[in-house]
Amino acid sequence: MSQPLRLVVEYDDGSTRKVDYADVDGETRFRLAQLGLTPAAAHVPTSSHYLVMRWRDGWQEVVAIDKESVELLRYYVIERIEDRGRLSLETGDEYPQLFIIERTPRDLTDITIVGSDGAKSYSLDQSVDRWEGIFEAGGKREHVKFDKTSEKYPQKVSDGSPAVRLILDALNKQLQETGISAESLLARDEASRVADYKALAAGLNLRASRHQEDVYGFVEAMLTTLAGEAR
Repeated sequence: MSQPLRLVVEYDDGSTRKVDYADVDGETRFRLAQLGLTPAAAHVPTSSHYLVMRWRDGWQEVVAIDKESVELLRYYVIERIEDRGRLSLETGDEYPQLFIIERTPRDLTDITIVGSDGAKSYSLDQSVDRWEGIFEAGGKREHVKFDKTSEKYPQKVSDGSPAVRLILDALNKQLQETGISAESLLARDEASRVADYKALAAGLNLRASRHQEDVYGFVEAMLTTLAGEAR
């Protein structure tokens, strides 16, 4: 397939709007490729840290945090008509980074932050409730599962190696089944790696929280670790 130059949106009044394809972000390129409109997205980004969230049912999501320092500040679930989780990270900036967790937020069991400086795992298996107003009258109930700022709330942190080791072992098992080494996979061209990483991520039950490319970057980081261990 030839390379696209522009993305054109046509409206029902016959008017159109155009944008250079080079200005389209990686996630949109990936979606267009899924629809068969453009060549397969071939980009594996790198990030200083990756956040891995794991749910009670085994669902896992990855999000890249390209900051030199990343620590979990707090995580709590706001209970109203629908539950919403609020996760904030200390990244060395003036204000924390905030993420909203919509998928069964009270079932989020742990968070692991992986970086070149190691890994930390944060347990979310406990919670302390706090109220604002009368819940039945429209107030809210918060289930605080981690809060670094107050000793009243859970703060269970541990070396993330066991959690990361589980991912590395599962990844290594997949590689052995396909008869390919981490080092040889990393040596392939980017387009080929994207296709392989997509299959590996599915086997690891890893999904993107925001951008599909974050998963590819995380898989590559894990492969780099395995290749280093094999030397």
